[in-house]
Amino acid sequence: MLKYYKDLFNPKLSELEHGSYITIGTFDGVHKGHQRLISNVVREGKKNNYSTIAITFDPLPKTFFGNGGSDSSRLTSPYTRAERIGANGIDILIEYTFNQSFSTISAADFINEILVGLNPKKIFIGEDFRFGYKGSGNSAVLKQAGLTFGFETKILKFIELGKERISSTRVRHAIKNGNLELATELMGKHHEISGKIVRKMNDFKVSFVPNYDIILPPAGEYMVDIGDYNDKHSTKAIILNPNKSIDIILAKPMINSFSNDNVILRFLQSGTTIKNEEIKLKTYKERRTILS
Repeated sequence: MLKYYKDLFNPKLSELEHGSYITIGTFDGVHKGHQRLISNVVREGKKNNYSTIAITFDPLPKTFFGNGGSDSSRLTSPYTRAERIGANGIDILIEYTFNQSFSTISAADFINEILVGLNPKKIFIGEDFRFGYKGSGNSAVLKQAGLTFGFETKILKFIELGKERISSTRVRHAIKNGNLELATELMGKHHEISGKIVRKMNDFKVSFVPNYDIILPPAGEYMVDIGDYNDKHSTKAIILNPNKSIDIILAKPMINSFSNDNVILRFLQSGTTIKNEEIKLKTYKERRTILS
């Protein structure tokens, strides 16, 4: 079972006395590139009897600095990210709060105050990995530190789909453009959002509000699953405004069973992207049908 820690500085964990294998990243979406990185850590860690650790950050650095625009929108909540990382076999997840203080940590302090206490024997990173104040740390800095502290640094190349790199940015673009099939292929999972049914609109429609600010596809109609991991129902979702709530079509018995519960909404396939005016007209006609 995954052990989940937050803001662990100068750590001293008994299970790491023998050493650890570590990977570091934002892991937003835990897409197939992340999965390959994690699988390398897990496979080599088990082979050599070392605990495996993933280090990540919340909020996303791009979100904190506000320099990513729509590219900084989250693909997964911290909970979903942790769940997916754990499902890939990591033993320990450490999440650091990326705030003003954390953003000014030097590369040297990141190594000394975070990594060294985890007793690393090998650190696995992607080709573009940067860390520390203004991204001053890179693979060369890690390799140099490894000579002092006794760990290796392994750099994994990007993986591609359709001759284009798999990245969180590419997944965001796919979702933003309504291409949910591509997003699913890049992540290996459907795009999902946790949230609550907050309002019953009529006998067959409810309003769903996400718990986190997760990227949504454009306005339109989409086939979705809604429920929990054990009880899912396929239905239709209508997005009027990607920045607000989502209308969900549900059978009357389902509306009562989901009331006030946290549920998970999974986008199964790309739908019909239509203008707000067309969706409002359709919704109006549906309501008139119920009332007549």
